[in-house]
Amino acid sequence: MARILVSRRRPSGRMLQVLATEVSDGNLAIDEPTGVLSQRRGALRPGPWTWLSQVHGDRVVQVDGPGDGAGTEADAAVTARSDAVLSIQVADCAPVVLTAPEGLAVAHVGWRGLRAGVLERTSALLAQVAPGPQTAVVGPCIRACCYEFGDSDLDALCGQFGDEVRGCTDDGRPALDLPAAVRIALERCEVSEIEFDGACTGCDERYWSHRTGGSPERQALVAWIEGP
Repeated sequence: MARILVSRRRPSGRMLQVLATEVSDGNLAIDEPTGVLSQRRGALRPGPWTWLSQVHGDRVVQVDGPGDGAGTEADAAVTARSDAVLSIQVADCAPVVLTAPEGLAVAHVGWRGLRAGVLERTSALLAQVAPGPQTAVVGPCIRACCYEFGDSDLDALCGQFGDEVRGCTDDGRPALDLPAAVRIALERCEVSEIEFDGACTGCDERYWSHRTGGSPERQALVAWIEGP
């Protein structure tokens, strides 16, 4: 069942809620029939969601109302609204939530998005719409134990983020440590606090994995701020 990753009162008194779905919650991929998706979304959090047509890029959209920007070709969304529900669909990539005292952002972060700077762009737009210290929550994603990676692409990412992102699979093959790369990118954005969920989508049966199972289904990370 869906797990609450964060339920925390913000300095404003409003509540930050971050929810991670699991296989048992059903497929949240955007190519599911509209009625099925609406029913599944409504069971998790009623009202319109801002969901994105994700392309592993660096575009970030600003959300100014409930459901604003839904279907936009982008990989991150930012809002200062307490009634806006933001979501990211994943099956191995890292779903990242950034928060500021009066704002919220979500980002879909795979290796291509990392390389393109999606986290830097998300953090910068959040700073514009909601100034103040930023914190981050990183949901379930694939980890080095399951993420075999080609040598040339891995060398390029190590050149950008350092050798800390070089990992090893359980059977000894070269791997990308995606959480380590996300942490480094967030620290470069001066994010003051970073929380990681420890689950690996590659080997945890609660989650779909595209890399290890070829799954077309997706789980979702959903975030919103409650309060006036």
